[in-house]
Amino acid sequence: MAKLDLQSAISRNVKNSLNNTYSSTENIKQQIVVLDELQRWIPPPTLEEDRQLEANIVANGCRDALTLWETTQQHIDPQSLNPNEPAYILVDGHNRYRICKARGISFNIHLMDFVDLKSVKDFMIDLQLGRRNLTTQQVQYFRGLRYLNEKTNKGKYIRGKESPSFLTEQPGVEPAKKMSTAEKLATEYKVGKNTIVRDSEYAAGVDQLAPELKQSVLTGAVKVDRGYIQKLGKMNVPEPIESVSRLEKVITNQGFEELGQDKHQKNIKKAQLQLNQCMQALLTGKPLTPNRLDQLIEKATVVRQLLNST
Repeated sequence: MAKLDLQSAISRNVKNSLNNTYSSTENIKQQIVVLDELQRWIPPPTLEEDRQLEANIVANGCRDALTLWETTQQHIDPQSLNPNEPAYILVDGHNRYRICKARGISFNIHLMDFVDLKSVKDFMIDLQLGRRNLTTQQVQYFRGLRYLNEKTNKGKYIRGKESPSFLTEQPGVEPAKKMSTAEKLATEYKVGKNTIVRDSEYAAGVDQLAPELKQSVLTGAVKVDRGYIQKLGKMNVPEPIESVSRLEKVITNQGFEELGQDKHQKNIKKAQLQLNQCMQALLTGKPLTPNRLDQLIEKATVVRQLLNST
């Protein structure tokens, strides 16, 4: 009898443990956060690839677990009122997550711990570069992103960990010559240092393209002179480049004036809309208070200044 009671107790404990684990997992799934900053690093699939992925998931389920960064709210919003509350940021599986959510299909999750957002980006780049079906453009883009990410955070971490003092200072031992970021990545990827630098210019340029053009360039569907995109990477255009023809104009110094004119016209329309809204408020019977009159004068002055500078 005692033996049966013991087996029953073990069975209950196992069942309760499984139920608690399932409940915890489902709770985490409801808290998944998709950061635009990270999603932009995922090459969007072509229409055909997306349809095929969805068909596979519908037919066979979501076989690969989504990778989540288990962190705290302060990494999502530094101004959070609850900075130490758990947060689960999607790192890998953005397309699968979108399809599963839309179709109501269950999926598994895999939690990972990272030092910071820079370490997450390093992981994502390494993951993308490990895929077999990357185009030449995508390989160049991700190597360039890795360089830019390393340069931005240079001196803070070595692959996400603080640099131990023994790597930099040893009594009586002449410190080894420091490798530049380009040299380090060139060794890792088995390419020349100048290739890494050019890749970084290419990545900076690609990131100034509008999403549709960016996808087409990286997949190879649209052929663009690499040199043009590298030159774009050294510029700072006011708006994303939406077409190859506009890119060519910008690179040949014919497009900046057009871009500036487009932005100026948009500013005029925006100011006129705000002025019309103030006037409409008065026409609908709202009292002309000193505050409303000041607003009306301010908006009218802005429109006048913009029109005079046309």
